[in-house]
Amino acid sequence: MKVIIIGAGNVGSASAEALSKFHDVLIVEKSLERVDAARASLNASVLHDDGSNPKVLEAAIAKVGAEVLLSAIPDDSLNLFICMMAKRIKPSITTVACLRDPDYIIETEAEGASGIDVLISPELITAQKIEKLISLENAVSYDRIDSLGMALATFRVEKSHGLVGRVVMDLDLPEDCNIIAIYRGDGVVLDSETAEIHADDRLCVLGSPASVDRVNSIIGGGREIKELVILGASVVGIEVARSLIASGKKRFIKIIEKDEGLCRHASRELSDALVINADFVDPSVLRAENVHRADVIVSASGMDERNLLACMAALRFGTRKIISKYSKREYEEIFKYTGIESIIGYHRVISNEVTKSLVFDEKAILVMDREDEYFFGVTLDRGSPLTNNRLGDVKIPEGVRIAAVVRGEETIYPRMDTLFMPGDKVLVFTHMADPIRLNRLLGQEVSAEM
Repeated sequence: MKVIIIGAGNVGSASAEALSKFHDVLIVEKSLERVDAARASLNASVLHDDGSNPKVLEAAIAKVGAEVLLSAIPDDSLNLFICMMAKRIKPSITTVACLRDPDYIIETEAEGASGIDVLISPELITAQKIEKLISLENAVSYDRIDSLGMALATFRVEKSHGLVGRVVMDLDLPEDCNIIAIYRGDGVVLDSETAEIHADDRLCVLGSPASVDRVNSIIGGGREIKELVILGASVVGIEVARSLIASGKKRFIKIIEKDEGLCRHASRELSDALVINADFVDPSVLRAENVHRADVIVSASGMDERNLLACMAALRFGTRKIISKYSKREYEEIFKYTGIESIIGYHRVISNEVTKSLVFDEKAILVMDREDEYFFGVTLDRGSPLTNNRLGDVKIPEGVRIAAVVRGEETIYPRMDTLFMPGDKVLVFTHMADPIRLNRLLGQEVSAEM
């Protein structure tokens, strides 16, 4: 597939990185500094020009025979304009607009309006993930795979929980889910059915969204979230507060923001939240506002440095759950080093959404949090070594887990007696797997990235 990406900022670069693994990508960027950075770091062609210029756009589409155009510059209105112009130039092209402000979300082609095929709002997706992490009390990460009707969540097992010492296969888990991995310290246990649960284990659960909610009721401690503090009246912070208020549950929500204009905006948008105009990285402000009493602290400002400082202060207060967003990839390891688990990276949100929307050849489903992990799908043919065999009769290589099987409209979470059939879409989770052995198991070549 031939793809044009307009803009080489955070969104454009993350999109190019995800798509260039499978498709031919041309980036159009007018900033020379970003052009040089893209050429040095991405496996994509780069054109130094203004992608919002209709003549440049027409020439680029004709030059590469583009099938998809993704517009990812910082101006939402220009992204919509570029996609609409691309449709005028080539009606058959698939257009994707990346929008930062949810107010710019409009109807797509599928909803009867011409011009835009796909809308991606990283801010709105980030807010939805944060809201879900708040509702799943012991979850440290959460993703949805809407095209397959699935969710993937990782839950922390606290030291005092009754699950400690029990074997996974003895748990009364919903049938429409699987524990596909157990994270234990720096190690990963994939043969999870016979594993004994230890304190501080992280259980990675794949299943229907409803089953993941039920797993939360098993793993959680039954604590109701009553008081939340959101640091930063950004788009993400306001959308998180809006979702929590709309849920109908009685919660006390406080937003702390240094910028007076953003405070006024938040006050107009959120009549049921308390908005404080103060600098949340100042420890005296946090103490004065009794932040230590919060059940959850969400750090959602637009500056990674301020989010990091706020999270470190929250750790000192002993806050039970801390959730933060970050924009720059290089901050990921710094956040993890401090011990903050629930962090949502802009680049991962973008990569996953672009992959789910545009990678049609099923080579990837989600970008996992660890660099040596992959979650992807393959369709079995009659010659596959798995076909017409039961899971218990197949030698699964080390580091490989068959997570689920999609058969028509049915999703199967495999047990030892599950029979694989031609046409099955098999979802595979791997951790440091040998690609040669994986290829032999599946009967086809998987991504070279593995």
